[in-house]
Amino acid sequence: MLQNKKYYLVAVGLIASLLLPAAAGAAQLSQASIRLGRLGISATTGNDLLVTFKLNTTPTAVSKIRVAFPTGFVITTGTPAVGTTGFPQSPTGITAPPGTLTAAATSGTRDIVVSGLTSASLNNTTLYGFTIPSGTIQNPATAGQYNSTVESQNSGGTTIDLTTTPVYITGATANADQVTVSASVAPNFNFSLSANADTVPQADSTSIKTSPGVNMVVGTNSPLGYTAYVKSANASLTSATSPATPITTGTFDGTPDTATPGTTNYLFVPTTGAAATSATGALTYNSEYNVGASGTIGGSFNTTNFASFVSRNGYTNADTVNLKERVTVANTIGYANDYTDVLTVVAAGNY
Repeated sequence: MLQNKKYYLVAVGLIASLLLPAAAGAAQLSQASIRLGRLGISATTGNDLLVTFKLNTTPTAVSKIRVAFPTGFVITTGTPAVGTTGFPQSPTGITAPPGTLTAAATSGTRDIVVSGLTSASLNNTTLYGFTIPSGTIQNPATAGQYNSTVESQNSGGTTIDLTTTPVYITGATANADQVTVSASVAPNFNFSLSANADTVPQADSTSIKTSPGVNMVVGTNSPLGYTAYVKSANASLTSATSPATPITTGTFDGTPDTATPGTTNYLFVPTTGAAATSATGALTYNSEYNVGASGTIGGSFNTTNFASFVSRNGYTNADTVNLKERVTVANTIGYANDYTDVLTVVAAGNY
């Protein structure tokens, strides 16, 4: 009977020893942490891993670091790359372990083992760290605390120190750990003219006369840009002294007119001034007013209606367009010093 009891006790002892974890007697690492890239349930995308650790027992015997995950995590078997740069500022002083590091992830044991640490160069004062890219770890489908472990191992895979590092998986959806940030930017638009008067030099039938011009400046943050328009009050320069001989505009037909000495013409000449320092899209002139640097052509006015003359299909901090008038006269245009017209120049943002 006593002999049977002895066998029974031995059997119980064997069973108990089998149930104990292999590292039950291991000391803890001096410091350990795992940072998952995602904490939402079932999250995979962006779920990288940062492991930091400070060794404790016989650091010069360590050649591997094993990270083990509890039931619920899904680990994809493979050999993910080990990252040793780009560590966060806190905790401070994270240092890549010496050696040529490789990783082996195993689905069945739900662990990632990083090997290749140079044992002789390790110490128990440095905070070491490495990363594993996303694609290896999928979080559990149920929210709650999960106790992972980080352990140091010798070259044979025997545990030296082991620390439990809990994480909390949260929410009812995979994006429960994310905040969608929304913002809006108010529209802005500004417009100015550098002056409100522009004088064409005294005209005669033998030459082309062009005013010095007024600068139009337009700025907008609209990605669709803006359009600028011009309207002549009279479609001509008129004189109270010589009312019978106005200086009339040319033909508004989508093509610039040529100013020819000895003929009568009153033209609008918009050209690009100082370039914007920040802009997208292109500054484009309406075909009637696409005059470039020529000194002999200009666009006609759309009788007394508005005509678009320039536009941009993007934002700009400040487009500068110089607005000039170009005049030629026949020798029958009456002498007077009071020829005048009023141009209305406006612009509108496209939103």
